[in-house]
Amino acid sequence: MKKFLFTLFVPLFFMSCKSSAQQFKSTIQQKPSYAKEMTADGKILVDESNFTIAETDRYMSDHASKYPLNVFHHIRKMSSKDNQVVVRENQDVMYSRALVDVTNGATFINPAWDQYSVIQINDENEYIVGVVYPGEQLTVTPKDLALGHHVFVNMRTGLRSLDAAGYDEAHKHQDAVVIKANSAIPYKPKAFDKVSLKATRDELKARANEDDKPRYYFGTKEEVAEHPKQFLIASALGIFGLPIKDAAYLNTIQPPVEARSGACASLTLPVPPLQFNKGGFFSVTTYDSKGWIVKDNFALNNNQATPNDDGTYTFHFNCPGTINNMNVVQDWTVLIRLYRPVSADAVLEYMKSANKNIKIELIKQ
Repeated sequence: MKKFLFTLFVPLFFMSCKSSAQQFKSTIQQKPSYAKEMTADGKILVDESNFTIAETDRYMSDHASKYPLNVFHHIRKMSSKDNQVVVRENQDVMYSRALVDVTNGATFINPAWDQYSVIQINDENEYIVGVVYPGEQLTVTPKDLALGHHVFVNMRTGLRSLDAAGYDEAHKHQDAVVIKANSAIPYKPKAFDKVSLKATRDELKARANEDDKPRYYFGTKEEVAEHPKQFLIASALGIFGLPIKDAAYLNTIQPPVEARSGACASLTLPVPPLQFNKGGFFSVTTYDSKGWIVKDNFALNNNQATPNDDGTYTFHFNCPGTINNMNVVQDWTVLIRLYRPVSADAVLEYMKSANKNIKIELIKQ
């Protein structure tokens, strides 16, 4: 009997060892490539090599903790100092956001409309998978992603007017946009270390002056690959931006030292090359030094502003009683947005000229 028990125990022992070894090997193999170093409590340390993944995970995880999967959370009013989720939002559009599982594919449908509307789809590495304008639709599957099985969807909806009728029309368009997802596997946060994530973000923000090639700020994996540093820094400065063919972000024109205190100043812009007939627009938005909205009267776009006689637009900052005036705080910053360019080349040439010839100037009162 003892011999039989020993004979039975030996194969079971080796089977158990083999199973444990396989599980250990599987655990090692399953360690994601972006998890290079870990903290003592098992969190993934963040550096430049995995920052965009960690930053995207931060927004995906936060959304997943608050809202259902595969459906839009619509914001029904413009961004303001009391209504903002990510840094450097604007007052030109209403945002809608969704976290979508594309394991078995998901289709995004933007119904026809003659105002500005765009569905932007980003993967778990913040690479842009696609953009969908009114009258278009796009199906996304895991093979379209550089990482993971979920996408973060950021939709912008413009308004024909800022009155009740304008909001009602825009709300109806928001509600008409469709997400058809064929699976609903919850998003699992990646457990990044928050301390090193913040430290890396702060280090990248401090290098904002190096971010001088707008063509590579945002885009597909292939589009940003030529200058990954530009994409990396841009992701720290303002996540989920549109690619240059869809929008341009002119962040290099900033107030001079004398104007940062909040003294009266102005900025004059010539009309940029945009598809105004398809809802294109441009705007000037002010923030604090960290990119957050801090004033009620913080932004204007060309549909709200009064043009000069020569067709240019002059925007004022802390100049009460002047046209197109905005209120700013000490150490303020500004971002000029150019939506729906005629072409990437045309808007890049405009930005090149603007950087050379346009400045924020103090006004003596």
